[in-house]
Amino acid sequence: MTESEFLKLAEATLQRIQTAVEAISDDIDVDRAGNVLNVSFDDGFQIVINIQAPMQQLWMASRRGGQHFDYEAGDWVDTCSRQSLMKALSVLLTQKLGQTVELS
Repeated sequence: MTESEFLKLAEATLQRIQTAVEAISDDIDVDRAGNVLNVSFDDGFQIVINIQAPMQQLWMASRRGGQHFDYEAGDWVDTCSRQSLMKALSVLLTQKLGQTVELS
């Protein structure tokens, strides 16, 4: 994948995540600054998703740890657990909100 193809795909993914998370609850702040998407809660808990262009990865981090995602077969997949980015984010949001969240 070329760098421009990667950046276009990564940008679209961050936009999709931002739109989906904003629709969940008004109690979640979602801010985008360049290649970084920050999901914040009133208690200070944060989830940060950013574009790592040199490695052609998306990274997600929170107090619960960090994950790196490669684009494979049409999905962003964790390099260790093989879980999709949307599934991993859904799990974090479900745990944080105490209600089932399913992002696609």
